[in-house]
Amino acid sequence: MRIEKNQRDSLNYRQAQQNLHYSDSLLQALVVEVDPLMSRFIYEKNDKAEDHGHYVHRTLRTSNNTSRNFIQAYVMDNHVASVQSYYYGSSRHQQCKLRLIVGENYVEREGSNHAFQAEGWHEILTIDHDDALHLLSFVDSHLRERICANSIGQQSVKYYLTDTEKQALSDTYRLAVSMRNIDALERAIHVASLQIQKYEKKHPNCK
Repeated sequence: MRIEKNQRDSLNYRQAQQNLHYSDSLLQALVVEVDPLMSRFIYEKNDKAEDHGHYVHRTLRTSNNTSRNFIQAYVMDNHVASVQSYYYGSSRHQQCKLRLIVGENYVEREGSNHAFQAEGWHEILTIDHDDALHLLSFVDSHLRERICANSIGQQSVKYYLTDTEKQALSDTYRLAVSMRNIDALERAIHVASLQIQKYEKKHPNCK
């Protein structure tokens, strides 16, 4: 039984080493891909009101898009993706859904709406987590096609995304997926390292 236990430990040790090397090689390759992408984003955080900061594409910053209907997206530093549908008009819209349309294909998600009045009505519909990723994935998959955004509330407010907006949303999608993958690989490396340390402490000769 002792021999069988040592053999199992030896096998698990080798598997942990393989997992460590494999995860580390993937991580290094992914970091090389993400670094140029990060240069297109700005990191923003309100230390007084927010626990997490977020990365927003330079062309999608709120300060660049005042008093118009547009879609903003960002990735928080805890790897959560978020999409905001901004509405501006003379009357309340009470938007509750955002639909993206390409021909007969579309994707639609619900969110929470925040409204306020300042020289007109402003509304921000927020869609988070996997629902946000589905919207961003749709844009990424139809990057070369005409995409109609439909803000659904008391009425339908439609407009078309510009090529610049589509590229920025696609970049945000790729950043969100990459940050998730980096986090998963870092966790895998941590687990494999702990396993290796455990077996090396238990069997000093296996180093």
